Amino acid sequence: MRVAIADDEERMRETLRDYCARYADEHALRLEVDDFSSGDALLLDYQRGRYDMLLLDVEMPGADGLDTARRIRMQDGDVTIVFVTNMAQYAINGYEVAAADYVLKPLSYYDFALKFTKARRLSQGRADTVIAIDTVDGMRSVSVGDIHYVEVLGHYLLFHTAEGVHKARGVITGQTETLTPYGFYRIHKSFLVNLRHIDTLTASTVTCAGATLPVGRTYKAGLMQAYLTVMSGRSL
Repeated sequence: MRVAIADDEERMRETLRDYCARYADEHALRLEVDDFSSGDALLLDYQRGRYDMLLLDVEMPGADGLDTARRIRMQDGDVTIVFVTNMAQYAINGYEVAAADYVLKPLSYYDFALKFTKARRLSQGRADTVIAIDTVDGMRSVSVGDIHYVEVLGHYLLFHTAEGVHKARGVITGQTETLTPYGFYRIHKSFLVNLRHIDTLTASTVTCAGATLPVGRTYKAGLMQAYLTVMSGRSL
């Protein structure tokens, strides 16, 4: 994996580098890390596909973390983004750029490792598999890893993706069969969710890409097991 760190505090960049190195040793992972003292420095020669994950400080001079992420998303919809921040509310808009998570300062290695693991699995889950969606505007190719969730709206389906919402023809049962092998789970008669994009999960709701979705009674029993299965890197 290739990881980029953008933080204006040298000590924090060193801490994140050390945590990345420790994580790589513990998980037998080959990890290449670059660090930048600002979002502007990262953006200067950013190229799509160069990095698998970005660790972005929210508060930086010039382009802050959120602005940096917005500009990166204009050219790279695949890279996994994790915000590093002093206050949780600064990361609340992370759904705008499909951020995987945020890590609160001061960082503990334990918290970092948990969040890094989640982000790593999300990065690995951005499958290259592409499906064709018959939208109202014509056929569109979408990477399954970029689909957050699918919603039923009357006789149509809304595909909520990293690039926006696509209104399509079809039935949710058909999409459930197609997408389940890629880590999707039916949580309600009207919702099919990419488990790798779930932020929080309770007995009655899930939060996915900033949206709170209901969990239907008949779908509740298998949800947690499906979530744990996918997040552990196994297939449904």
